[in-house]
Amino acid sequence: MANPQLENGHIRIATEVWEALMRYRLPGEQRQILDTIIRKTYGFHKKRDAISLSQFVDATGIKKPNVVRAIKGLLSKKIIFVIKKDNKPAQIYEFNKNHNQWVPLSKKITLSKKITSIIKKDNPSLSKKIPTKDTTTKDTPIIPIPDFIDSELWEQFLIMRAKIKAPPTNYAINLIIKKLTKFKNNGFNPNESLELSIENNWRGVFEPKQNGNKPELEPPQPKEITDKDITW
Repeated sequence: MANPQLENGHIRIATEVWEALMRYRLPGEQRQILDTIIRKTYGFHKKRDAISLSQFVDATGIKKPNVVRAIKGLLSKKIIFVIKKDNKPAQIYEFNKNHNQWVPLSKKITLSKKITSIIKKDNPSLSKKIPTKDTTTKDTPIIPIPDFIDSELWEQFLIMRAKIKAPPTNYAINLIIKKLTKFKNNGFNPNESLELSIENNWRGVFEPKQNGNKPELEPPQPKEITDKDITW
């Protein structure tokens, strides 16, 4: 039976900051990394601390590539600062307690104006006299994005689909989310499936193979240059 006591260690943090975090919706892995940074700094009465990637992995159980992606996401939101020291194996991390500097988030995950404009351009509206299944919102409810799907990866996937002239319909989005949910239930990381699809310009998502076999490729699609993985 757990019996935590304050005298065995506690984290001192301003109530105002904690309430700001309560209102700020972070993807699960980003929140785990942020909690680790707070634990390694405020938990030892320090503003900043050098933390290696292996320490993040040990503390959270998240794989190293996902740790790097979560750190990048927190940096883009200005919730943390990272000081790179070339002569040290670990980077120095600091939690930005000035919550007014955090990048505001939308209350809902919506398509960016760039994606919406491309989708509208490539999908002209159909005649009202020809109703279809995809235009009948009653038959194709939009499934909310689950918390285990990285919102930034999801938006990049939609951008990629729009760029290869294959923007998904609402019905197709529902099917893709159902597939990703199935992958998670089968013990796979659905975000890795999204990464593979983005890197290879695949229209669909595929279950990662543990034996190293690649999923069956779709017909060749126009390639685009993607951002390189961050290196530390």
